[in-house]
Parts: sequence; structure tokens; C-alpha cells
Amino acid sequence: MNKKWTIGLVLAGLIVFFCVGSALAQSDTTEKPAHWLPEVQIGGWYSKIEASPAAVQTLTVHQIENLPALQLSDALKYMSGVVVKDYGGTGGMKTVSVRGLGSQHTGVAYDGMALTDCQTGQIDLGKLTLDNVGSLNLTTGLDLDIFKPARLFSYSNLLNINTTNFFPNKPLKVRVAITAGMYGLISPQLFLENLIKSKKQSDRYVLWNLSANYTYSKGEYPYLLYYGGISDSVSRERRQNTDLSAINAEANVKVSFNANQRLLVKWYYYDSERGLPSATVFYNLKSSQRLWNRNTFAQTQYYHSFGKGWRYQVGGKFNYDYTHYLDPEYLNFEGKLDNEYRQYEGYLTNVLCYTLPKNTKDIDFSVSVANDLFYNQLDASTMEYVSPARFTSMTSLSVRSGKKIFSIVGNLLFTTVNNMSQGEQLGKNYLHLSPAVSASVRLKDAVTLRAFYKNIFRMPTFNDLYYREVGNLNLEPEKTHQWNLGAVLNQQRLAAGKVYLSASLDGYFNIVKDKIVAFPSHNLFSWTMLNYGTVWIAGAELNANVEYQFVKHYYLRFNGNGTYQKAIDRTDPLGKTFNHQIPYTPVWSGSTSVGLETPWFTITYATILCAKRYALGENIPANEVPGYVDHSITIGHEYPVKSTKLGFKIEFLNLANKNYSIIRNYPMQGFGCRGRISFEF
Repeated sequence: MNKKWTIGLVLAGLIVFFCVGSALAQSDTTEKPAHWLPEVQIGGWYSKIEASPAAVQTLTVHQIENLPALQLSDALKYMSGVVVKDYGGTGGMKTVSVRGLGSQHTGVAYDGMALTDCQTGQIDLGKLTLDNVGSLNLTTGLDLDIFKPARLFSYSNLLNINTTNFFPNKPLKVRVAITAGMYGLISPQLFLENLIKSKKQSDRYVLWNLSANYTYSKGEYPYLLYYGGISDSVSRERRQNTDLSAINAEANVKVSFNANQRLLVKWYYYDSERGLPSATVFYNLKSSQRLWNRNTFAQTQYYHSFGKGWRYQVGGKFNYDYTHYLDPEYLNFEGKLDNEYRQYEGYLTNVLCYTLPKNTKDIDFSVSVANDLFYNQLDASTMEYVSPARFTSMTSLSVRSGKKIFSIVGNLLFTTVNNMSQGEQLGKNYLHLSPAVSASVRLKDAVTLRAFYKNIFRMPTFNDLYYREVGNLNLEPEKTHQWNLGAVLNQQRLAAGKVYLSASLDGYFNIVKDKIVAFPSHNLFSWTMLNYGTVWIAGAELNANVEYQFVKHYYLRFNGNGTYQKAIDRTDPLGKTFNHQIPYTPVWSGSTSVGLETPWFTITYATILCAKRYALGENIPANEVPGYVDHSITIGHEYPVKSTKLGFKIEFLNLANKNYSIIRNYPMQGFGCRGRISFEF
């Protein structure tokens, strides 16, 4: 599909959603209703640490705006326990691992439904922009929300991307923005939102929005190539084949029929072409691999509250993903490697929840049953590929109970997996029961103690099993056990209310059996898959947030976190990697941000710290990847001008100008600068 057809498809989709949104509310909008609901925000500039039975981290839209973040993956680097595998540049692949469990154990939910990739199991977070994000929530364990699809219980860690945090205070909003930066970065954005309210019924309305974003980056940044040790000879080179051209488009319709019924519809489209830079191997810096990706999905969710404690939701989703990989210099009979892959997923979820009306003892009790069915299929252009398919059923039973000072949540997840190809069984079928339980108790008003246990069962992906270059049919599913014990310092007001303080400390221990580890071999598309047998992961996380209002309208804010983590191979006592740290998992990592907000500007200084890691399982000097510290400064503000807003943001990145590597032989960009101007009316 050429670019003209691509742009035409995007415009056609936006027009369809515009028509749907306008037709759904049978009301006249020529006059302003007598009463408009004020803008409602979940989380403010200051985000307290949540006293939940699970470990929950939140970044609000205001925090994200004041961090040096262009893509969603950039913001996640400021959460504790998170390792973002970044291969450099705007177009480089970016995956996330939490608490050493691998990227496939971190689910990504986009407005309540999971994003998936049955081929690799890894969500490339570099595809997701921050233009329409209201908040990010990273949950490890089992939180208090049991009214959700069964699939969202199946991950060790769940990243919730919320785009519906705001209710507009005017019927029409338009925002245009453009971001530009060094190394050929340019990204224009458009956001349009319309609220159509019923005059006769205040809780009946249609809210629709659409957004579009185009990103281009040449990405040929300079770096130093070391030919030996750090004191050996070096040469200044420039990254090659790093260009990116990508289109994002999204449309949402929210229909509120009354206070008890609502319907959500989302359509998403992504189309990109990029170069894949090679590893910086001596005397062979040329790269010519290309990657094309096209993804579109449509999802819908219907919620109904029946009264007397009963709630029900049903949802469906269809996802299509196309990947085209070309290596024009591959050494085979054809003289190239030219592969195309097409993924299809159909998904259906049903959830029923009952909440017992509160009695005189003020006890909260809820029970929820959910069933999810989804079918995945992968087709490939290569004759050797078996075109696998998988049908999965997940059924969960959840219970929540407690009082003001005590809460307990339990979940049982039953999973069945049927692997097949063209209707015939392909590989093993699996049944698994995964239990989870979490609890919290509040000690007076200052401290909350929490603990949880969770068991997870993860199937190998289609690439893990079947891909001809890296597939391993002998891979076993991963089985994980997670334990967590923590304490939360609840939000405290000090110094006559001028200081707000919250903090948390969590210790955790995970056991992973038959852990599947993926890391690139000679380029970003080819991977090596291994079962590590048994891995033990022990660590601790510290988070702290402080806000100080020293003068009216002047705030000083600090957010910091640190993680200590030992993730070691415990497979074979006689093996060379026994008791060695697993690849790309640092023992120490953390981040800090200090921000000053004034009526005229907001300035934030942020740092990311990471200790040394190892590229392979054997912890020897030859495999060591040095640690790094990344410093950045962000300056920005929004200025109201009558009924409009004018905003700016300037980011100075990697102030030390160090080409550190998160993945060995993939140097990150040195010093950079980018700016953003936005106008809203």
C-alpha cells in the first residue's frame, strides 16, 4: 500500500468517526446547555503514592509534560524497577521489562483492553505517542480493581494507558502542535474533540475525539567507536540507516445513555517505515535492513450497572498487524531475505460483578467473574513457516473484601491453550490454574503495610517456537511465582500544609522456571531464544514524592526512585552461569526529577541512573556493558489567552553528551535538543 492510499485510509477513518459521533446524540448544539460539568482530572501535577495492596506507580499528564519524553517509552524510564531496552534513536525498538521478568510478562492495556503481538509477545512502546495520554499506571501484583477482563489478570505487571481522564469544559476543543529537534526530527500533531449533550437529560451525552500524528526522523547522530578498551584508539562515526517515517491516527467515541449505561468505541491506525541500524561491529558499520509495519485495531466496550450492586461489561476487539522485513544483503541462494508476516486476533470478553450493599459494620465485599476468548493466527510469506494459530480461553474468579483499615483481594485464573495450524493440532495444549492474593492493612493514618503473592503462566510466542532462524520447539512455558512485602507512607501534610510527602518501600522475591530470554543476535529483527531453566529474582524498590509550596503559586517538586535487584541463574550448579546475573538486568538503577513551577514557566531537571549489566549470561569483563547516568533539562509552560492556550516546551537531552549503550553495540544519542509549540482553542 503506497503513501497516498495510506493517507486516504486515515482520512476516511476519521471522517467515519466524525459522522458516527455526530449522529449518536439527537440534540441541538446551537445553544449552550444551562449547566456544564467542570473538567475532571484523575491525578494532578502532584501524584501521591497509592496505598494499594499491589505496587502501583502513576505518572499524571502534568508530570509527563514536564519530563524529557517524546514517546511513551521515554516516560517509563522514570518508574522504579523498569528496564527499557532502547536500541537508540527515535525509530529504535523499545521494550520494557519490570522486576527482571522480561517484556512478555508486562501487559499493556490501552483504555481497558490489552495490546498484543502473538508473533514476538513484545509490545514496541516506541510506536505509542504521548499526545493523547491522560495518565500511566504501572501495577505489579493484584490491585483493588476486580471489575476487568480476565486477560488483565494474566500478566505479572500491567501498564495501563488511559486517554479518557478528562471531561471537557467546552463543547469543542482543537489543539495543534509541532515538535522539532536535532537529527531531522519533525512531528506535527492534531487533536479535535467535541462534546454533544442532551438538553433533556443531563447524564446523556456523546463525547468524541480524533487525533493524528506524523513523525519523521533522519536519526543519523554521531558517536564514538572504541576499537579496544576505553583507553584504546577511537573514531568518530555516524549512525546509519536510522530513518523513521510513521503515521499515528486514533478516534474515540464515548456514549453515555444515562448514569448506568455507557458505550466506548476506539479505532487505531499505525503505519511506519524505518531503517534498522546494525550493531556497531568493527569495520562493518553499514546497514541496509528495512522494516515496514502497519497495525490497525477496533475495539468496543459496553458497561451497564443494573442497580442493587450488579454490574456487567462486554467488549470485543479485532486486531490486524502487518510486518515486512527486508535484508537485501542476506547470504542465501536468493541474495536477500524478504519476509512478510500478518497477524490476526479476534477477542471477546464478558465480566459480571456483584458488590454487597454496605451494612452497619461498613464491610466492603465484591465478587467478579470474567471470561475472555481470543483467537490468534500468524501467516508468513516463507514456505517453511507453518502458519500457526492459537485459541485461548481465560476464566477468572475474583473476590475483594475489607474495611477502612484492611483489604484483601483474591483471584483464580484458569487458562486453556490450544495450538493448531490450518485446523490441526500443532504442538502441545495446556491447562493452568493461576492463583493470586493480596492484602493491605492501615496503621493509624501514617503507614499502610501490604503483601501479595501471584502465580503466572506464560506460553512461548509463535516466534519463540516456530520462526525458522530462532525458533526453538523445545521451549517450555514460563512459570513464575511472585512475592512482595511493602510499606507505604501515606500522604502527609507538613509545615502547616506547605509540604506534601508520600513514599513506599517494597521488597520482592520472584522465582521463574523455564525462563525464556530473548536478545538480538546480528540485527534488530533476528533474536536468539533460550530457556534459562530457573531464575531467582530478589530486590527492593524505594519511591518518594515531595511537594513544597514556598510562596503562593510557586512549587518545588521532587520525585525519585531506586531499585536494587539480583536476578540470577539457578539452573545448573555446575554451569558457567550459575549464580550469575541474567543478561541486561542491572543490580542498581533509579531516576530522579526536581521541578520548579512558577506562573511563567516550569523547569525540570531529570536524571536516569543505571549500573553495569552483562550482554550474555556469563558475568565476565568481555560481556560487561558499562553503567551510565543521563541528565536532561525540560523548560515549558502553558499560557491562557482568553479562551485559548499557547504552550511551549524545550528539552535539552543527555547533557553530558555520552554515547552510552543500553544494549551492547547499540549506542544511544549524545546531546540533543528538541522543542514543541502547541495552540489550543
